Amino acid sequence: MRVLRDDALESGDQRLGTRFWIFPQPPFIPGYEQPDRVWLPIPRDEIGEGPSDAMMYVVDPVYDKQPYGFDRLPPFRGAMHSPATPGPDRHFDYISPDSRAFLSVHAYACVHFVLSIWQNYIGRPIRWFFDQTFPRLEIVSFVNWDNAQAGYGFLELGCSDTDGIRRPYALNFDTIAHEIGHLILLSETDVPTALTREGDFFPFSEAFSDVVSLISFLHFDSAIDRLLRRTKGNLLLYNELNRFAETSPESQIRLATNFRRMSEVTREVHDRALPFVGAIFDSIVEIYHRELVARDCADRGLLDIDLRHLARDDFERFRTATAEAFRIKPMIFGLALRAARDAVGQALAGSLRTLDPDTLRLDQAATAVIAAASQPAATVLESNFVWREIIVSR
Repeated sequence: MRVLRDDALESGDQRLGTRFWIFPQPPFIPGYEQPDRVWLPIPRDEIGEGPSDAMMYVVDPVYDKQPYGFDRLPPFRGAMHSPATPGPDRHFDYISPDSRAFLSVHAYACVHFVLSIWQNYIGRPIRWFFDQTFPRLEIVSFVNWDNAQAGYGFLELGCSDTDGIRRPYALNFDTIAHEIGHLILLSETDVPTALTREGDFFPFSEAFSDVVSLISFLHFDSAIDRLLRRTKGNLLLYNELNRFAETSPESQIRLATNFRRMSEVTREVHDRALPFVGAIFDSIVEIYHRELVARDCADRGLLDIDLRHLARDDFERFRTATAEAFRIKPMIFGLALRAARDAVGQALAGSLRTLDPDTLRLDQAATAVIAAASQPAATVLESNFVWREIIVSR
């Protein structure tokens, strides 16, 4: 997956694929008012109006439709707005973000963006778990409903409504990536058929989908640049990043910063997912620090510090040193964060093939992630899963 700046668009090696616009965060978020131009790795002659292709298609109902459910499934057969069409050059980046058609184009681009990332991590194409019934995913780009959902053959995007302002989830990359995370998990593990009372499939599905959103977000160069500039390279989870995360536009980061352990959560699926999400984010940060040390941007003493119990004086010294190193070598910090992102993403993807959805527990999922990781990522992941009380120390 390639996310390109405007000044790179004309280089000769970028002619394969199809251009789209994607907002890494919703456009009403300060700092994200302008979308990123991306190249999706799909030949232009394989994308039809809608947009549509062999794996998915978009519909935009004219009238309010009932959300899909057990007794209502695709395909949608009602009246639809005119489908989005490619430009004369067969690209879709000519469509204005202010237009109705852009909702369909943006939703389609986001789905493919996320799939491309995780197919690369998994190492092969993803086949929809519903493909024996519905060969293609139906993306409903707008439903007058304050929710978004993915299910058997569909992704359905509603809108939030705050003070009378409707904000379509079709423009919310975080929401779309999360829902596609559910579909990726089901497509790789299959659908559970005999869940046990002790099972954690649904909490794991929420945790996995949150992490899919986080890691996919970190595939935007602009997102990494903004995040590192805002923090001056300091992603510590001690005090400052928690405050940063509460007020920043990076919703995926905000979601992942928590200190919950398994002894502190309920059986509610979203609450029970928090320690797993936190362990993954802790691991990305710790591997990022190891990469900074390896690349001579931080002192080796950082590797022996418990980041969750760092004294304020030590934190201030680290923040000052990190800011100075970031000022001198900002590109190295970006490389370190990308390396950490990929180490964890590949471990998560590699774990899926070993999971049984019917008997899955969070400790089994954590053990599978550790087993799929390379060193030193495996050691880091194990330590953080232990601290979160998901597994016990060996």
